[in-house]
Amino acid sequence: MVDSILELLPQRPPFVMVDQLTDYSDTQSSCCLTVRADNVFCEKGELAAAGLIEHIAQTCAARLGYYNKYVLKTGIRLGFIGEVKNLNILRLPREGERIETTVTVVQEIFDVTLVSAEVRVGTEVIATTNLKIAQGESPS
Repeated sequence: MVDSILELLPQRPPFVMVDQLTDYSDTQSSCCLTVRADNVFCEKGELAAAGLIEHIAQTCAARLGYYNKYVLKTGIRLGFIGEVKNLNILRLPREGERIETTVTVVQEIFDVTLVSAEVRVGTEVIATTNLKIAQGESPS
């Protein structure tokens, strides 16, 4: 979809928690990440819960980045997690596994987006949650 995920995110290595935007629409988007041993959130061969939440948030950021850059033709904006609700982690992803997260927009009000998210390894659902993401200004 894009040459580099860095085109869509304000985050920079080593804090980039998505490898690729795999799907985009007005109401739903997906990103993938292969869990690597050198990931800052990888502990004892698994992506820690904080890394999983950050991956979900960056899936939202990639969606918003795509929208801002390619639809609105504006700059990438910072985003902030306003709320994590109903987090259900069935298991943590393991080193070497490729996770794919789909976020679905539930509601957008001004610069706040409410999404539901589902994280999968293959067809196995490993986590679900709802996030509230607030958009800030473009990074300077």
